[in-house]
Amino acid sequence: MGELTIDVQPGGTDVWPPYVKAGPINGFTSAAIRGNGIDVAGYFETKDGLKAVAVRIDGTKGQPEGEPILLGSVAVTGGGRGPAIAVGDEDDAAFVAWTMPDSGSTRWAMSRVKFGEGKEPTTIGGLGSSVHAIAVEGDVLILVGADEVNAGTHDLKVWWLSATGGQVLDERTFAAPAEEDFFNERDEVARAVAIVNGDIVVVGEREVDGDNLDLVRRAVVLRYSMDGDALAEWTSPGELMDEDGGMAVAPLRAGGFVVTGWGRNKQSTMRLVLTRWFSSDGEAGVPRIEPTTSDAIGFAVAEDRESKIIIAGSLQQPQTDANAWIFAVPGPVGAPVWEVVRNGPGHGPDEAAGLALDAWGYIYVVGSEFEALQPRAFALRLYP
Repeated sequence: MGELTIDVQPGGTDVWPPYVKAGPINGFTSAAIRGNGIDVAGYFETKDGLKAVAVRIDGTKGQPEGEPILLGSVAVTGGGRGPAIAVGDEDDAAFVAWTMPDSGSTRWAMSRVKFGEGKEPTTIGGLGSSVHAIAVEGDVLILVGADEVNAGTHDLKVWWLSATGGQVLDERTFAAPAEEDFFNERDEVARAVAIVNGDIVVVGEREVDGDNLDLVRRAVVLRYSMDGDALAEWTSPGELMDEDGGMAVAPLRAGGFVVTGWGRNKQSTMRLVLTRWFSSDGEAGVPRIEPTTSDAIGFAVAEDRESKIIIAGSLQQPQTDANAWIFAVPGPVGAPVWEVVRNGPGHGPDEAAGLALDAWGYIYVVGSEFEALQPRAFALRLYP
């Protein structure tokens, strides 16, 4: 079983006091600010497989508030895959979405959670569906993920749900047009969603023709109105790297939004963190690439009070497995302002999968790490 821990992080500015034994939680994958603390979604291992879980962490004491709320079975976990959490207008309401196994395939699932009271009835999607992120705006939930159309092939999918009743209100599918993909064999997947200036921004990846007519993955950004109207579509031109994908999106106070994820050249298996700024009109800027010498990926992104961009993800380092990596950049150009690299005590694969910033500038980071050959959840609060 895992541990929920908040631990002193060398290289960070400061963190909560450490605590342990809050529950058998193996990993956190998403965090959202609510009041004086964070609501966190994650997963834990049982004799019956992985289960989704929601936890409320007090921002003053750095301790869980009450017992974790146990949800259903979970089929996929980790950065860019969920479970995912979003908070509503009510002080005590959160929404958790995850992908559950079913009949050799998957279905998305969503529950409204009230800490101290438990979860409400779960809404379940169609067979072959999966969910990777969730957002809430008023009384509407937005779930994004994919529908499997063939083995290993998906269409990108967006669902509108009622935040009060949980029922599906609408859905939209994004896939290559028939003249480009007659048999629907190309893969399209949504990884993240944000509400930007009243519109829905969905980011992910899709397969397109490369220079040699081979298929390559490229980041895709879609914009919808809250009523479900398709407003804009952008696909990465791959001007700096052969392949790239969007894993996270965040609105910017000055207007527009920022997307982070990964990029790589096809002759290499090594990914680099790739970040791109978009104007309020949806115009894409030149991408920024972090010049690491090993595999890295960005799973979460946010803007701080000084307009720096905070990115959380993972970084492969010599003589260790992947480590959790959190860093701040001043903008499209300029060296990182600071960074935190966290290598768990078990020296296994670690990742910073979720990120949230509060009104006072505190940075909350959640993820998973290894200790004694077992994955465990961790949560950090870094001071501004």
